[in-house]
Amino acid sequence: MERDPGSGDRDAKINLIWGRAMISLRSKLVLAILLVLPLCAAASWAQKQMGTEADKAAIKKSVAAWSGAWNRHDALATAMRYEADGDFSSMTAVDSHGRKELEEHYKTIFGGFLKNAQRKDTVRSIRFLTPDIASVDVDFEVTGALAPDGSVAPVRKGLLTLILTKRDGDWPITIYHEQSW
Repeated sequence: MERDPGSGDRDAKINLIWGRAMISLRSKLVLAILLVLPLCAAASWAQKQMGTEADKAAIKKSVAAWSGAWNRHDALATAMRYEADGDFSSMTAVDSHGRKELEEHYKTIFGGFLKNAQRKDTVRSIRFLTPDIASVDVDFEVTGALAPDGSVAPVRKGLLTLILTKRDGDWPITIYHEQSW
């Protein structure tokens, strides 16, 4: 196979172009890595800033305040532990939205089948979704509730899943869902 006399120049040009392209590609790759690393470090730092011990303690205090109001059968105080537009849904598909509906709901149940009931709530886990939003799992046990026939119902145990939102250092309930076992 005969070689074109001008092919040496052409090969040199191709090698020069490929060499520049590779340098350009390498430069872009290095630049991309240098730009991404600080972002990863910042995200990692931000994640570490979520879930301080003070926030966890404040969340447990908020759950305890809600539980205390519930055990006193204080409908207003129980409703006030929610955000103004908080949502509640029970295992029996009863739902309430906003403090006014929540207060009415609690007045109804505290005047009826839960009038002598007491609850014990234990925070199982806290997961921070953002620095100001946490998902909280709470094991609960309710005693003294009345069955439909007026007799004392068996102990009810279950799980509350709460979403709490930090407001001025407090952690009111934004969303409340319960299930029993």
